Amino acid sequence: MPYAGMPVRVVHLGAVEPAVIEEVRDDGRTLLVAGECFTLRRVNGRFVREGEPPYGTRLAFERE
Repeated sequence: MPYAGMPVRVVHLGAVEPAVIEEVRDDGRTLLVAGECFTLRRVNGRFVREGEPPYGTRLAFERE
């Protein structure tokens, strides 16, 4: 379950940037990361930047 302060990586076209979850909304279905919302997509189970297709900019979770 994602939580505020959790480290993640923002993945876009092969580029990877480290980031941290700032806020968890909608019972964990929306995450605020680097000032942008990422929503959980039912089609693939990934958190994708709001307004983008399911294969768009996504979050990858760090192992703890």
